[in-house]
Amino acid sequence: MQVCPGLMLVAMGSGEESAARQPVILVVEDEIIVRSPVAEFLRTVGYKVVEAANAAKAVAVFNTGTVIDLVFSDVDMPGPMDGVGLACWISRHHPGIHVILTSGIHHAAQGRGTKDLFLPKPFRLAEVALRIHSLLEDPLQEEA
Repeated sequence: MQVCPGLMLVAMGSGEESAARQPVILVVEDEIIVRSPVAEFLRTVGYKVVEAANAAKAVAVFNTGTVIDLVFSDVDMPGPMDGVGLACWISRHHPGIHVILTSGIHHAAQGRGTKDLFLPKPFRLAEVALRIHSLLEDPLQEEA
């Protein structure tokens, strides 16, 4: 895993802009049995959801020009880039997009500049939705 010092996430645009359209959440998870329920639940609570099975596919989504408001990503994924690497890539290429990392390994994101943006597995779907809502409603929220 890579360290991403100074990872700071601030929502893009004003609250008025985001209220005019449905927020888009990119769910990045290699395990379909985890990704699908999260994506479906987020759809039922009013978000538009794009799914990616790994970090490379998530980067490809960004490269299409799809507007993404927040990324919810697993830390441990196959391939050359894990969730922490993806968060660093997003902070460099798309600053202002919120990232929430999750993992069953509770220390997976510690010491990597993502402490306040980590949700340990197992999580409750309502907890995911609350965290997303909180980040999207507070455009000035930064990592402590």
